[in-house]
Amino acid sequence: MKPAVTLETIQTELLDMKTLLRHLALSSRQMVTEHPHIVRVPGVCGGRPIVAGTRISVRTIVERTRLGDSPDQIVMDYPPLTLAQVYDALSYYHEHQAEIDAEIATNEEMLKWVTRRGAG
Repeated sequence: MKPAVTLETIQTELLDMKTLLRHLALSSRQMVTEHPHIVRVPGVCGGRPIVAGTRISVRTIVERTRLGDSPDQIVMDYPPLTLAQVYDALSYYHEHQAEIDAEIATNEEMLKWVTRRGAG
């Protein structure tokens, strides 16, 4: 005898299919890097390097470590991340330090500009 199909099982299966389709769409557009957990996806975070399957940028992880957060703390604060992904992002940073540092500097300048406009 087959188990009864419930609305809950249909909703769960549809959600699983939606997640799979989104992953397939992203994976077909993503540009792979030499790091297994780091990709660039046109239209996502400006095409900057991010952790695959997320919108969390390498820059975000680097800035968190500069603020004193440990990789374990970053994983706790961003539940989709694993330690392997955080360490891969940090490794990517050390191999592309000038690029990420330029991103950080640009972000800081934009923040200063916005802050000045708000104060004026």
